[in-house]
Order: sequence, then structure tokens, then C-alpha cells
Amino acid sequence: MPNPSNGDQNSGENPGDGLDDIDRGILRLLQEDGRMPYRQIARELGVSEGTVRIRSSRMQESGALNVIAIADPFRLGYSVLAFVLIKVEPGAQDRLVQELTALDESTYVSTCIGRADLYMQLVCRDNDHLHELLHRRIPALGGIRDLEAFMELEMHKVSYRYNLS
Repeated sequence: MPNPSNGDQNSGENPGDGLDDIDRGILRLLQEDGRMPYRQIARELGVSEGTVRIRSSRMQESGALNVIAIADPFRLGYSVLAFVLIKVEPGAQDRLVQELTALDESTYVSTCIGRADLYMQLVCRDNDHLHELLHRRIPALGGIRDLEAFMELEMHKVSYRYNLS
């Protein structure tokens, strides 16, 4: 499973390998409220606060846990969200991934199979900003066979909660 924070791949293990019920409980509670105090987590799980602190640190170091804030782009002044499907030229994939992930406007980039090689989400100030990206800046990177963009009109779900059972 890809690690969204750094793009690493695991070695084929099942998701959750190496996590016990206490680890899963910590993850479940932090998915509900990433700012939940360790003391409260410890009470809910019936363990010590130190246990929660040590295990949370271990999961962060291993990449199993990453506590972040998710901002609403519309409240930050962005009015356009779009996603882009990109077909790349042979041999250009790795370079394009690096260059697309470096764009300030890209919020998500992944390799996929199907009608496109890459999937990317963009956040833009306005339609002119999106137009500049799609017709000038991204094509100027080279190595792109085809690019298809879709504008998101409304977000209905944004979630990074995973079933831990």
C-alpha cells in the first residue's frame, strides 16, 4: 500500500501488519479527532498515557500514522478544484511525477492504470489560473501524450478514515 506521505511502497504485507488492538484503537480514536489528548485515548482504551505516547510515536516513525490538518480550500480563497488524467510518453513517468508533485497547485498525484497513467488533483484561485496550468505550465513539462481535466463543482466527502477492524 502506498504511503501517502512519502510515496514508499510496503513489501507486500497486509494493511495493519504489526499493529495490535491497542494500536488500532489509538488509530481509530485519532481518526475521529486528531487532536484528542493522549490522556483521553488512554482512558478510553484502558491503558496508560505513556503507552499511548510510545505507540503513537512508533506508528508515526513507521509511517502508519500521520496526524495532519485538512483545510477547506474554498475558505482559503481557492475557487476552482480540478482533477486531471494524464497519459505520458514512454520513459517520462518518473520525471513527470517529480515535477507534478512539486507544483504548489497539486494536492494529490498518483500513478494509475486504465485510460490514464497519472491522476492529479489541483487547487486554483480561479478559471484563469486553471487555464494557465492546463494549457501552458503542465504541457511545458514535456512527455505528456494527452491531458483530460475535470472541474469539481462540489465536494461531497473528504475522508482519510480507514476501517481498522
